[in-house]
Amino acid sequence: MRPFKVIREKCPLHEGLTVLKFIGSLDAERVSDIGDQVNAAIELGRYFLVAEMSEVSFISSPALGELMGCKKRLIENNGNLYLVGLSTENRNKLRLMGVGRIFDFLPTLGAAVRKFTWDNENKGDLVRTVLPAALGVVPDLRYFFSQIVGLKGYSKRDTFRIEAIIDELCNNGIEHGDGGQPIEISCRIYQYHIDISVMNTRSGVSLSPEAIEEIRTRIEGKNSFNLNEKRGRGIELVRMLSHEFSVDFVGAKTIIRVIKKKEV
Repeated sequence: MRPFKVIREKCPLHEGLTVLKFIGSLDAERVSDIGDQVNAAIELGRYFLVAEMSEVSFISSPALGELMGCKKRLIENNGNLYLVGLSTENRNKLRLMGVGRIFDFLPTLGAAVRKFTWDNENKGDLVRTVLPAALGVVPDLRYFFSQIVGLKGYSKRDTFRIEAIIDELCNNGIEHGDGGQPIEISCRIYQYHIDISVMNTRSGVSLSPEAIEEIRTRIEGKNSFNLNEKRGRGIELVRMLSHEFSVDFVGAKTIIRVIKKKEV
């Protein structure tokens, strides 16, 4: 059995994280060691910690309780504690104890950095693609985006609505575009909302001011669509599913932007 040791160091991948590398067995006698290391980091103003566990052979219930208490103290200081590199045996044991509701079990230090960035830097993750003007490719595309949204922690209800929004916007862009020009879809996924833009390009000249005002009036809801008419029902549905909805015109491009908030 390897002797117990804790190494505290700055994260080599992100300056905002401090790594506590635990080695050996986290038995009941090590509770104070865990607390002392976390308290020392807090005193230095380091509130985002990674507990690196790849060389930990055993985690006792008292040690686990101390880790949970440390996470609570860090969260109270607007920080967090991430568990990284657990062995399969330790990870399965903690899952059976229900600890997965409190901790994310992250495989690597890089995964912890991505989780930290996602939780705190709020830059969002951008997914962008260009769609040929063919209705047959829309189902695969909407499914692709909904799967990514689901992987980012959004509920099944949210992913279903995102799928419906993208479906309607892409179909609308293809059906009402000009000359078979491709459709560009950008989706920036934040922790608590998603920003979607769908842009189509007309091959001819720019729209007249009167035409732009007519489209803007209908799309932005100044005049409601008649739901008994087929034309326009998709846009009305998107408005109902989203929290913000707008249209813009840049040269020969029409850009529809939708913001959908995460249900919490």
